[in-house]
Amino acid sequence: MVEGRDEPQWPASITFTDEQQQYLKQIAPTVQGKTTKLQNPYPINSLAWATWIVARLGGWKGYQSQRPPGTATLTHGLKRFETMFFAWEIAQNRLMCTP
Repeated sequence: MVEGRDEPQWPASITFTDEQQQYLKQIAPTVQGKTTKLQNPYPINSLAWATWIVARLGGWKGYQSQRPPGTATLTHGLKRFETMFFAWEIAQNRLMCTP
């Protein structure tokens, strides 16, 4: 993700499944701000787009004038994303617990 955060031509499928990309599309509006400076500048379904969302979940402010998100921020964001995605899968009845 660190290598792909500034590579808009790389597909998100390098790191994320189709289901995870679908969920990223759903949560993208919640991590973007109201101003154009806080909008995700990358093409949808690119690795840079997904990394931007994960970085915001990890606490990165989102301003291009700031340093890009580092590994600690991305790790925190990815852990948060995985928790949220797991809950979303349960809510979609995609994960079934059977005795």
